[in-house]
Amino acid sequence: MTNHSTPKTEKQELQSYFESEQYALFWLTLPVCLFLLATTALYFGRTVLLPLALAAVLSIVFSSLAARLERWCGRLLSAALVVILIVGLVGLIGYFLTTELITVAGQVAGYSTNIANKIATIEQNTPPWLELVEEGMSNVQKRLEKANPSARMRTVVAQPESTPLIQRLRPIVPIVQSLLGVLLTIVLLFFLLYSRKDMRDRIVRLAARARMPIAFEAIDTMTCAVGRYLLLFMLINAAFGIAAGMFCGLLGLPSAALWGLIAFILRFIPYVGATCAACLPTLVSFAIFPGWSKALEILSAFVVLDQVAGQLAEPFVIGRGVGVSPVALLVAAMYWSWLWGIPGLLLSTPLTACLKVIGDYIPSMGFLSIILGADRTLDDYHDFYRMLLELNPAGASDLAVRYCDENGLEETFDEVIAPALVLMGRERAEDHISEDNQRLIVDTCKRLIADLASRFSKPRIAPSLRVVGITPPCEAHNIGLLMILELFRQDGVIANYTGEDKSSEEICSIVKRTNPRLAYLSIVSTDSFKNAIELLSALKSTLPDLRIVAGGTTAVAEESKLIAAGCHQVCSSTDESRYELRRCIMRRAGRFGIGFLLPGFTSRNRPTPISYGSQTAR
Repeated sequence: MTNHSTPKTEKQELQSYFESEQYALFWLTLPVCLFLLATTALYFGRTVLLPLALAAVLSIVFSSLAARLERWCGRLLSAALVVILIVGLVGLIGYFLTTELITVAGQVAGYSTNIANKIATIEQNTPPWLELVEEGMSNVQKRLEKANPSARMRTVVAQPESTPLIQRLRPIVPIVQSLLGVLLTIVLLFFLLYSRKDMRDRIVRLAARARMPIAFEAIDTMTCAVGRYLLLFMLINAAFGIAAGMFCGLLGLPSAALWGLIAFILRFIPYVGATCAACLPTLVSFAIFPGWSKALEILSAFVVLDQVAGQLAEPFVIGRGVGVSPVALLVAAMYWSWLWGIPGLLLSTPLTACLKVIGDYIPSMGFLSIILGADRTLDDYHDFYRMLLELNPAGASDLAVRYCDENGLEETFDEVIAPALVLMGRERAEDHISEDNQRLIVDTCKRLIADLASRFSKPRIAPSLRVVGITPPCEAHNIGLLMILELFRQDGVIANYTGEDKSSEEICSIVKRTNPRLAYLSIVSTDSFKNAIELLSALKSTLPDLRIVAGGTTAVAEESKLIAAGCHQVCSSTDESRYELRRCIMRRAGRFGIGFLLPGFTSRNRPTPISYGSQTAR
């Protein structure tokens, strides 16, 4: 038997490749490869990239000052004045630190007797268990040395003889490299401040060529947000340094201004900077003062001042800031310090803030906002949505059931299922989730709507009232209608759904056979609005006494056209839809004289938008 197989076309082969596991693995490993490539470039290019990053951060912080000075003295002179101001401040700080540290070192050397006495006291008061630990560690070290005698031998590698000129220039090379880096930073800072408008034009044009859309005010907003955050953060650190220096002076510690300046600088290191700033004055107080109380008081003062600055001053002055996660700041501090050393550690917070704001305003870089964003209180629908993405519909269903038992059916629809569907539609439109994920979420939500409604008793109202739910032809969004119908059933009526993918003739036939009192027409997609108008005309000609109520985003947007076509009411919220139903029930009950038996048919005080009406939630 001959096997006649049709050869695949090029399009089919590409489609099969896109759906294969190799393609998914490629997109999973691509970000890792790009990260490693960027890290390699940052590490080996630190000689040029570090001055550029430092100049960029300083230009962002002081761009507002340069813009204000530009009104008075022009762009060239304003940029030069800002650069001179920054260089003068940095030079003054460096000179002050150098002279004061030399002075403190000389003062500490004069207290060698006090230091020796305290160390001897510590050795005398060593607890027995600690002595046993030290003795055990020394025994282990001696046995290792006896077992490997060759480890004690040092291999002497012959160094090539260098000329006297090279020996004299070797200590100068690091100094020259540092001076060149400082000079490059100053020049870059000047040109970034002077050409900031030209740089903005170039960035926008490059982004357009790279198909990266940037909003009109995005760059200004990014610059203002980051600049304001860094400026206020610098002012809070300055206040922290002033308070720390004053406290050290009140306790009698020499060179109080030095400790305040060190506290100001080191607090730019996230979360551990204040503790590092407290170590040196604590050690100096340990060497100078005879007792232990001064050292403990200084250490406690730095910790308390840091907590006051972090927990009270920063939330009040800065507010939410740029919304960087604390964990992201710690990881970024380790990452940048590994790449660029101490300068990278000081730049970690500004660079992380800049990357976070870039992720907020550039859609293609949105992953930076997710990775670096501040921790937020997740709503229940986030957990529900995450479980569905994890292919765990059972866990998502259990979460929805628990929420429904605690808060009720309508709240579950409004606070869990509907927001998850809106989020799904938005991420599917941006191609962040696959079609399979979308199908699983939609199927699970449809099943949950019926399952959750079945957990509640449905009191019937005599005489019974029939309601029919309708979606016009070509309307793909029906989950919101299913939730509305279930809420109608909780109000004691018989609610039916005509079904999906029905023509206008089939819908009219079903409605005529059902003979409802009220028809609820759901219009979400704009593509189905023309069909909805035609369906309205057909329903009015078939059942002229039928009351038709419409809902959905497109229905609200086109309310006047629907009213002109014969629709009696357009409801913009869930509560308004249920209130319209209750009005029909009251009219029906009034005919039979039982209106006094129908309690609670009034509109709710809290309006709830029809959040299921997303154009992308299919």
